[in-house]
Amino acid sequence: MNSEALIYALFGLVIGSFLNVCIHRIPLGKSIVFPGSACPHCGAPIRFYDNIPILSFLLLGGKCRSCGKPISLQYPMVELLTAIAFYSCWKTWHFSPPTFINSLFLSIVIVLVFTDYHHQILPNKLTLPGTAAGLILSPFQSSEFFEDWLSLKTASIVGLENSQIAWSLAGSALGAVIGGGSLFLLAFFYEMLRKKQGLGMGDVKMMAMVGAFLGLRMAILTVLIGSVIGTLVGVFLILFRNKSLQTKLPLGVFLGIGSAISLFYGLVFWRWYLRIPR
Repeated sequence: MNSEALIYALFGLVIGSFLNVCIHRIPLGKSIVFPGSACPHCGAPIRFYDNIPILSFLLLGGKCRSCGKPISLQYPMVELLTAIAFYSCWKTWHFSPPTFINSLFLSIVIVLVFTDYHHQILPNKLTLPGTAAGLILSPFQSSEFFEDWLSLKTASIVGLENSQIAWSLAGSALGAVIGGGSLFLLAFFYEMLRKKQGLGMGDVKMMAMVGAFLGLRMAILTVLIGSVIGTLVGVFLILFRNKSLQTKLPLGVFLGIGSAISLFYGLVFWRWYLRIPR
């Protein structure tokens, strides 16, 4: 592995440790800064040498030094997942602005996925600032995400079709509006027909964030992939876990997986689908 890639992946491990704090505290309304990390079982403060990503978990045998109770496997899992996400960004864009932007994006997505899995919520503290960040950073994002007809047409209306900044901003805004709006309409019609809520507004806001970071085409693809994965999981639970059609699934988890796939493979898919040469 390239030394730069290794350093960035190790940085991802450290960020993953912080994401674990966010996953645990944000749904509870607690500060992610103070107090310091502590064992969730006995409340004993975790010393710095017991807080080294993955390594401390292995050295401690997956147990708290103070009370001996097991440490959730989720902690090293999130750290490793974040390291892989950061490495994948470096491998795709090397040390360029999209690497850092998409590392930020995936970090937010990881927190949302685990939060939705555990608590069935997608906090506004993540989705709304995330959407704003996607819009603000769009001129520095990989321009390929915003090279769709509608974004270019929107920029041309104000005579800025040749400005990358203009159509990046237009693509980000359209991605947020249509990405979130498509789920909002789906939720609206579902509730109107079934007389009960099918999707939460958290899913709508999450898709607005995905669209702001990745543009219109990737937002559409994220919804499609997330829906397919959710359907397959639902069928599996019905057939093998005695669940029913009324079983509520955390859609944010599937949208998060779909957004990661779209980030790294979405452009390849759209080139194939539209028969666009590389």
